[in-house]
Amino acid sequence: MFERIYEYFVTEPRRLIGLGNKLVLTGAFLLVLGAIGNVMTGVSAFALSFGKQVVNPQTLADLYPSIPTWFVPESIIGCAPAALLMVIGFSIASLGQRLKRAYF
Repeated sequence: MFERIYEYFVTEPRRLIGLGNKLVLTGAFLLVLGAIGNVMTGVSAFALSFGKQVVNPQTLADLYPSIPTWFVPESIIGCAPAALLMVIGFSIASLGQRLKRAYF
């Protein structure tokens, strides 16, 4: 089974490059969502501080309870898998480029 996966990617290095690019874009998208979420929670906490409200929303789940936000990284530990996804994507795309140069 794994031999077929190996042959699928090695025979066409463009597939490997495409997979790497998609992993990089997915990781970057998650990091951008995390940055936007951080800004949104910061702005809401800032706006509620003017109203002297006691309880400030700490997470996106507190701020938007009806929207699924489980995939949005909200801390450094949460951003680590997205950054790792980008690193893996870069290395896979680089491997695809090297195979493309070697074969074609």
